[in-house]
Amino acid sequence: MASVRLKDICKVYPNGLEAVKNFNMEIEDKEFIVFVGPSGCGKSTALRMIAGLEAITSGELYIGDKLVNGVEPKDRDIAMVFQNYALYPHMTIYNNIAFGLKIRKVPVPVLDEQGNEVYETDYKKVKELERYLSKLKKYKEKSNEIIPELEQAIINTENELEYYKATPQKKTVLKRIPKAEIDRKVREAAEILGITDYLKKKPKEMSGGQRQRVALGRAIVRQPKVFLLDEPLSNLDAKLRTSMRAEISKLHNKLQTTFIYVTHDQVEAMTMGTRIVVMKLGVVQQIDTPSNLYNYPANKFVAGFIGTPQMNFFNCKLLKNGAEIMINFIDADISFTVPQKTLSHINSDYFDGTKSVILGIRSEHISIEKNKYPHKAKCQVSFIEDLGIDCQLYGDINVNGVDSITESPTRLVLKAPAGTKFNTGDIKEVYFDLKNIHLFDAETEHTLRVDK
Repeated sequence: MASVRLKDICKVYPNGLEAVKNFNMEIEDKEFIVFVGPSGCGKSTALRMIAGLEAITSGELYIGDKLVNGVEPKDRDIAMVFQNYALYPHMTIYNNIAFGLKIRKVPVPVLDEQGNEVYETDYKKVKELERYLSKLKKYKEKSNEIIPELEQAIINTENELEYYKATPQKKTVLKRIPKAEIDRKVREAAEILGITDYLKKKPKEMSGGQRQRVALGRAIVRQPKVFLLDEPLSNLDAKLRTSMRAEISKLHNKLQTTFIYVTHDQVEAMTMGTRIVVMKLGVVQQIDTPSNLYNYPANKFVAGFIGTPQMNFFNCKLLKNGAEIMINFIDADISFTVPQKTLSHINSDYFDGTKSVILGIRSEHISIEKNKYPHKAKCQVSFIEDLGIDCQLYGDINVNGVDSITESPTRLVLKAPAGTKFNTGDIKEVYFDLKNIHLFDAETEHTLRVDK
């Protein structure tokens, strides 16, 4: 098992596209980290750089304590599960899982005539460490600043090199993994994933969810330090995705290995990750736990991306009046007054009535139930989506003839009780829970919250 550390990681393609910009993160051993964001945000590129499938333009990547920028993917001790299962159609499920082990060679001790293990200086390891040390020193020469992690890596490698020069090591030769051991590992993985009964079948005889389990099994038998999963559920239908989410979470608990998972689906991210990395246009927006992302978003993008349906946003100005704060909507004839203590966590520089702010409020904090919350406004109904367990009502708080089916700065969506029936164009009162609002700077879109 291993931690993963990304320090100022950047990826720039030859055409000038900056896919990932200054990615900094420390992933602890056994964590389940999820990279999430819209298409093109750089999440898969970041994962591929960890895997070694994409070259790193600048920055340092460590797996455990080892700098792996120049290390080949096969030598990083990682296993990757791709969006497409990439199974061999002509092989049985057993052979698909076992294939990587069958072609792999592992070191086996060399014995002398008396059956004792042979020890000698490991010149191959010495040369490997000398090459690695040379690369580290070249990184140091190119760097314009002192990097503590790099300095420590050089010291550690120098110490390791001296150890291998002075201490004879057990002599080994590379041999194929015994068939009995391969069989044991394959059957253990199949048992964990519940596909033991399918080992003699071909991939075409299995469903999409079962094929994805085979792909996971192929990674499990490797016993890697880090699992990398690149949108592994995107090809499955909704029901299978839900069940496979639970299966992957249970698998992580069983294996107790570091998982790094990429998805564009924020529901997957919220239900699976111990921490989530939200990305946009190659830049990390926020790294936090699911609950903190939901309750304390760092900016408008995170607030809108996390949560279903999306948070409602309105342009407002805040004006202090004695012990109260007036919230004046810019695009609608609506004003609310709240005690100043309700907004005690908000930067008071914005209480002068001149600075534009963005007010965010989630659909569950707006209600059509009479007097559920003390602040109300009129809303023109656009349409209702009946989801069975509840309804999502779409409308507009600017009731002066605005077509709220199109995007407008006063459009809103709220959750209503199941069976709610309104006609398009109806004017209804909606009630706002202003104790659960989020406020953002209109220009930077950063949160105005000054504490957590």
